[in-house]
Amino acid sequence: MLFDRPELESGEELEQLSKILEAEESNTEERDRAVEEHLTQIILRREGESRKDYGARVDRFISYLRFQEDTSYISAEISRLQALKKSRQNLVKRLMNMILYRLEVSKIDKIETNKYKISVVGKGGKQPVDIDYDETHDLDLFPEEFLKTKIVKTVDRDAIAAHLKVGKSLPWARLVERGNRLSIK
Repeated sequence: MLFDRPELESGEELEQLSKILEAEESNTEERDRAVEEHLTQIILRREGESRKDYGARVDRFISYLRFQEDTSYISAEISRLQALKKSRQNLVKRLMNMILYRLEVSKIDKIETNKYKISVVGKGGKQPVDIDYDETHDLDLFPEEFLKTKIVKTVDRDAIAAHLKVGKSLPWARLVERGNRLSIK
């Protein structure tokens, strides 16, 4: 259930909506239709309903939206897990380097155990090059034959918008309505 926080006041409509959102349905159109029906039940004022009851129901729904929108705890958990991942990767790298160092010092090329075969092998790929100059600031010190030039083209959306705003037309672009958004304060 999405209501696992006690400070989030729930209601029957929100519990039903929560169940619909949690359901693993293959037909998303059917699910969207069910969500829309429940939203209509929550937002529209019912016949004979007092303003106080209506306001309380809408308040519960807005609290629910705010709860769903608050992803800071998810971001914190992602950061924690990324730090743990990096720590473990660094530990593995250090341990592998220690094993390699010990094998090289002992002049051992291979070890076979019941589970693993460990070998000291040369790295593949391109031959590494050590350069004395700074590759970003000392470009003028390199002969032209050792430099690459990259040209990157991107669409300038601001220039297109400015062109269209002054009344000029482009057959392949048009200004689009900004639309509306919901503001909750």
